[in-house]
Amino acid sequence: MAFKMLTENLSESGTKLQEYIKNSAEYYKLRLFKHAMKLSTSLINMLVLGGIFMLFLMFFSFGIAMWLGRILDSMLFGFFIVAGVYLLVFLLILFFGKKHIDKAILSKFSELVVEDIEKEEHMFDDDVSFEDFNEKKLPNENEIP
Repeated sequence: MAFKMLTENLSESGTKLQEYIKNSAEYYKLRLFKHAMKLSTSLINMLVLGGIFMLFLMFFSFGIAMWLGRILDSMLFGFFIVAGVYLLVFLLILFFGKKHIDKAILSKFSELVVEDIEKEEHMFDDDVSFEDFNEKKLPNENEIP
Protein backbone atom coordinates (compact mmCIF):
# COMPACT_ATOMS: atom_id res chain seq x y z
CA MET A 1 0.00 0.00 0.00
CA ALA A 2 2.85 2.38 0.84
CA PHE A 3 4.53 1.44 -2.44
CA LYS A 4 1.34 2.24 -4.36
CA MET A 5 1.10 5.66 -2.65
CA LEU A 6 4.76 6.32 -3.43
CA THR A 7 4.31 5.50 -7.13
CA GLU A 8 1.18 7.66 -7.29
CA ASN A 9 3.02 10.55 -5.64
CA LEU A 10 5.97 10.10 -8.00
CA SER A 11 3.76 10.06 -11.08
CA GLU A 12 1.88 13.10 -9.77
CA SER A 13 5.22 14.81 -9.14
CA GLY A 14 6.25 14.04 -12.70
CA THR A 15 3.10 15.58 -14.13
CA LYS A 16 3.46 18.61 -11.85
CA LEU A 17 7.06 18.99 -13.02
CA GLN A 18 5.95 18.85 -16.65
CA GLU A 19 3.27 21.46 -15.96
CA TYR A 20 5.83 23.64 -14.18
CA ILE A 21 8.26 23.43 -17.11
CA LYS A 22 5.47 24.19 -19.58
CA ASN A 23 4.25 27.16 -17.51
CA SER A 24 7.81 28.44 -17.08
CA ALA A 25 8.38 28.29 -20.83
CA GLU A 26 5.13 30.17 -21.45
CA TYR A 27 6.07 32.74 -18.81
CA TYR A 28 9.44 33.40 -20.41
CA LYS A 29 7.85 33.63 -23.86
CA LEU A 30 5.43 36.25 -22.53
CA ARG A 31 8.24 38.08 -20.78
CA LEU A 32 10.30 38.12 -23.99
CA PHE A 33 7.26 39.36 -25.92
CA LYS A 34 6.71 42.11 -23.35
CA HIS A 35 10.33 43.29 -23.58
CA ALA A 36 10.27 43.12 -27.38
CA MET A 37 7.08 45.19 -27.49
CA LYS A 38 8.49 47.80 -25.10
CA LEU A 39 11.62 48.03 -27.23
CA SER A 40 9.70 48.28 -30.49
CA THR A 41 7.26 50.88 -29.17
CA SER A 42 10.15 52.94 -27.81
CA LEU A 43 11.92 52.75 -31.17
CA ILE A 44 8.76 53.68 -33.07
CA ASN A 45 8.14 56.62 -30.73
CA MET A 46 11.72 57.80 -31.23
CA LEU A 47 11.41 57.47 -35.00
CA VAL A 48 8.10 59.36 -35.15
CA LEU A 49 9.26 62.12 -32.82
CA GLY A 50 12.64 62.25 -34.54
CA GLY A 51 10.98 62.51 -37.96
CA ILE A 52 8.75 65.36 -36.84
CA PHE A 53 11.73 67.13 -35.28
CA MET A 54 13.75 66.65 -38.48
CA LEU A 55 10.95 68.28 -40.50
CA PHE A 56 10.92 71.20 -38.07
CA LEU A 57 14.71 71.49 -38.24
CA MET A 58 14.67 71.37 -42.03
CA PHE A 59 12.13 74.18 -42.40
CA PHE A 60 13.79 76.20 -39.66
CA SER A 61 17.16 75.78 -41.39
CA PHE A 62 15.72 76.93 -44.72
CA GLY A 63 14.23 79.94 -43.00
CA ILE A 64 17.51 80.85 -41.27
CA ALA A 65 19.48 80.30 -44.49
CA MET A 66 17.13 82.54 -46.48
CA TRP A 67 17.16 85.19 -43.76
CA LEU A 68 20.98 85.15 -43.67
CA GLY A 69 20.99 85.25 -47.48
CA ARG A 70 18.91 88.43 -47.50
CA ILE A 71 21.15 90.04 -44.89
CA LEU A 72 24.32 89.10 -46.81
CA ASP A 73 22.74 89.75 -50.24
CA SER A 74 23.65 86.20 -51.29
CA MET A 75 21.43 83.18 -50.74
CA LEU A 76 24.43 80.94 -51.38
CA PHE A 77 26.32 82.35 -48.39
CA GLY A 78 23.26 81.92 -46.16
CA PHE A 79 22.99 78.24 -47.03
CA PHE A 80 26.74 77.72 -46.63
CA ILE A 81 26.68 79.30 -43.18
CA VAL A 82 23.81 77.07 -42.03
CA ALA A 83 25.56 74.01 -43.52
CA GLY A 84 28.78 75.03 -41.72
CA VAL A 85 26.95 75.23 -38.40
CA TYR A 86 25.54 71.73 -38.95
CA LEU A 87 28.99 70.44 -39.91
CA LEU A 88 30.44 71.93 -36.72
CA VAL A 89 27.69 70.33 -34.59
CA PHE A 90 28.26 67.00 -36.35
CA LEU A 91 32.00 67.09 -35.71
CA LEU A 92 31.53 68.03 -32.05
CA ILE A 93 29.13 65.15 -31.53
CA LEU A 94 31.39 62.78 -33.45
CA PHE A 95 34.47 63.55 -31.39
CA PHE A 96 33.07 64.46 -27.97
CA GLY A 97 29.43 63.38 -27.69
CA LYS A 98 29.34 59.78 -28.90
CA LYS A 99 30.09 58.32 -25.46
CA HIS A 100 27.41 60.47 -23.85
CA ILE A 101 24.81 59.46 -26.43
CA ASP A 102 25.66 55.75 -26.03
CA LYS A 103 25.48 56.10 -22.25
CA ALA A 104 22.10 57.86 -22.42
CA ILE A 105 20.60 55.21 -24.71
CA LEU A 106 21.93 52.31 -22.63
CA SER A 107 20.71 53.84 -19.39
CA LYS A 108 17.24 54.47 -20.85
CA PHE A 109 16.75 50.92 -22.09
CA SER A 110 18.36 49.44 -18.96
CA GLU A 111 15.92 51.49 -16.90
CA LEU A 112 13.00 49.90 -18.77
CA VAL A 113 14.30 46.38 -18.07
CA VAL A 114 15.13 47.09 -14.41
CA GLU A 115 11.66 48.55 -13.80
CA ASP A 116 10.09 45.36 -15.16
CA ILE A 117 12.30 43.14 -13.01
CA GLU A 118 11.52 45.16 -9.87
CA LYS A 119 7.79 45.00 -10.62
CA GLU A 120 8.01 41.22 -11.04
CA GLU A 121 9.95 40.84 -7.79
CA HIS A 122 7.36 42.88 -5.89
CA MET A 123 4.56 40.71 -7.26
CA PHE A 124 5.90 37.83 -5.16
CA ASP A 125 6.57 39.87 -2.00
CA ASP A 126 3.87 38.71 0.36
CA ASP A 127 3.90 37.26 3.85
CA VAL A 128 4.06 33.64 2.72
CA SER A 129 7.53 32.16 2.76
CA PHE A 130 8.70 29.15 0.78
CA GLU A 131 8.59 26.98 3.91
CA ASP A 132 5.01 28.06 4.63
CA PHE A 133 4.07 27.22 1.05
CA ASN A 134 5.58 23.74 1.34
CA GLU A 135 3.87 23.11 4.67
CA LYS A 136 0.47 24.11 3.29
CA LYS A 137 0.69 22.28 -0.03
CA LEU A 138 2.36 19.00 0.92
CA PRO A 139 0.40 16.48 3.00
CA ASN A 140 2.12 15.38 6.18
CA GLU A 141 2.64 11.74 7.10
CA ASN A 142 -0.55 11.51 9.17
CA GLU A 143 -2.77 12.59 6.26
CA ILE A 144 -1.61 9.82 3.89
CA PRO A 145 -4.15 6.96 4.01
